[in-house]
Amino acid sequence: MKKILCICFACLLLICGVACTPEEPEVPGANYAFRSGSTEIAIDAEAAPILAALGEWRDYAESASCAFEGLDKVYTYAGFELQTYPMNGKDYVYMVMLYDDTVATPEGVRIGQDAAAVTAAYGEPTQQTDTALIYQVQGMRLEFLLTSGVITNIKYCKEA
Repeated sequence: MKKILCICFACLLLICGVACTPEEPEVPGANYAFRSGSTEIAIDAEAAPILAALGEWRDYAESASCAFEGLDKVYTYAGFELQTYPMNGKDYVYMVMLYDDTVATPEGVRIGQDAAAVTAAYGEPTQQTDTALIYQVQGMRLEFLLTSGVITNIKYCKEA
């Protein structure tokens, strides 16, 4: 009898634990990953397979990392830059910066559109100023930088 009660109590605890676990809200673009062609570029993803899939870059720069042991690296492609950080002998995606209107977010937002295009695609931002709309989720940020209400820069980055 004690064995059955213990099993029932354990099952009850398991059910309560599952029922009380908060779920991530459903948000359009909730993972906030950039796509270049068929290649998804997510913050904190290992960089090597992404770089291999993207192919030759237009420009490359590296410098000693201030926050990590090793080199921070910046790869420039048509319309965007990808910055990596080193950790445990591998490079990981730190930031993706869109810098012209030849590329767009997977939700179709691009430089040159107005702030209304951002809120139509993503909903209300986590933070908002006169010069930025910021969406935060799961340790990263998606930032739309604005000048006079027009998108001038789009940045996916690791949360500081």
